[in-house]
Amino acid sequence: MHVLSASELSVTRVAGLAEDAQPQCEIVLNGQATGRQVPGAVLEAAAQWQTFTLLFTTDDTPFEELLHIHLLDAQLNLLDSATVGGIYSTGSFSLLESDQPDTLRFRFIGGTDWSVQVLPEPGFRVPLLSEPTGVSRPLGFSRHFIVRGQPQPERA
Repeated sequence: MHVLSASELSVTRVAGLAEDAQPQCEIVLNGQATGRQVPGAVLEAAAQWQTFTLLFTTDDTPFEELLHIHLLDAQLNLLDSATVGGIYSTGSFSLLESDQPDTLRFRFIGGTDWSVQVLPEPGFRVPLLSEPTGVSRPLGFSRHFIVRGQPQPERA
């Protein structure tokens, strides 16, 4: 997986949202605003595999950080999303080395190494049972990527 530089892909936070609204950001590709928006405020990483673009954004909320994972097609249409984190969980994102071309590894919460494997075609998933603890997705029976990790409970 090719990690994209900030000059290749970045985001700008959408202004003017209600105070209690989830932060949104606009995707900027090669310095040009695209008009495409995804949840999140800060781009932690972006990567490309085949025609897919994988974005990792956070909400910029200390002491309750959520990591949003978004998969986009070549036209920057949103194909799939997942969120890692939960109430009162703190996280700090960092990329890790990966030897699989379709997989990106990272650290975020739960004292574990996480990975996201992009699927060439949508795969079947069982809602509420197919995801590790701390991962949530919109209701549905398919997924375009698999999130793996075994988070440990955070200590108070």
